[in-house]
Amino acid sequence: MKTSQKVLSSVAGSMLLVSGAGAALANLQPNVAQADESAEPAGAVHEAGDYTIRSAWLDAAESDYVRVANVEGSFAFNQLGTTPNDELFNVFGTAVLSMCSKPAPELVDAGEGTANFYVNVSGNMRQSLSLDVSELDGEQGVLMGCSCMTGSPLGQAYVVGVPLASVVEMADLEDGVNTITAYGADGFGQPLPLRYALEKNALLVYQVNGQELRSEAGSSLQLWMPETVANYFTRNIVEIQLTREDSEPEVQQVDPCYRNKINIANDADGCRFAAGDQITFEGVADDLGSPIEAVEFSFDGGSTWTSCATDGATADKWVNWSFTTSFEDAGDYRMIARAKTADGAVSPLTASLDFSVQ
Repeated sequence: MKTSQKVLSSVAGSMLLVSGAGAALANLQPNVAQADESAEPAGAVHEAGDYTIRSAWLDAAESDYVRVANVEGSFAFNQLGTTPNDELFNVFGTAVLSMCSKPAPELVDAGEGTANFYVNVSGNMRQSLSLDVSELDGEQGVLMGCSCMTGSPLGQAYVVGVPLASVVEMADLEDGVNTITAYGADGFGQPLPLRYALEKNALLVYQVNGQELRSEAGSSLQLWMPETVANYFTRNIVEIQLTREDSEPEVQQVDPCYRNKINIANDADGCRFAAGDQITFEGVADDLGSPIEAVEFSFDGGSTWTSCATDGATADKWVNWSFTTSFEDAGDYRMIARAKTADGAVSPLTASLDFSVQ
């Protein structure tokens, strides 16, 4: 009798932050995936600023893996799911700098530290302000992705806070103010164009995944911003400066080598499946600035790819995907996954998973 099985969910491959994928995907109607027979699809080589990125597929030619071309299956996706706070904070870093810094165990245990959401607002303004952000009107809750600029980590959280715009509107600014810098408790700050921060609806956050933020550094306020590298996600904010600069600062972008991040949330270590079983693979894909347009899979070392469209996906959240298929022949298999974006870029770094069929 043929059965349906899901590969055990775990952390596999490159650094991955994902939870709740199975429950989030359960109610979606899958689409039949169509195979792309081109060995070198459009977008395998693309330009990003001063870089030329050439995507490379794993070479399984000399391996003992069973190769299957143009594998068809059922695909589903959504943009739901959150990263548990202990993983989010430990991987992305400390509150006193930004998301991509050293670990922050003080933020993981809600029993340590205090909740302090006071911030000073200064700069080119007629009078400085000091206020408790959590007491302002206009509280918002939003599901938002976050991704490192020069590394593999990615995550997603439901954050609650007040729009930065609410604070800016309270400030009596001088003419020509064009820059905002949020400073952490240690004095570290990353300048941003004010217009950019407002356009992206930057939030001054005091709650992450239902947990009130606490810190021993005197402040636990955080800056979160959609479609922006985690370097700007400053924590332990004690001061916000609004200044008039000769020119707006440039917005840092993700390193081209870490665009279109994709991970597989399955661990097949020690797991074997019967021939004909329906096997479900799961994972997440994320890109900063361009929506994920498709998630693609290869079971023959990258010679052919099954392309699964992610119509309607937005760039501010990850794509939480699942792909279900089966194999009739016994042997060892390797799945390779990659993502493609709306601007034609292909994942520079693919993800792979080895599994066996008996």
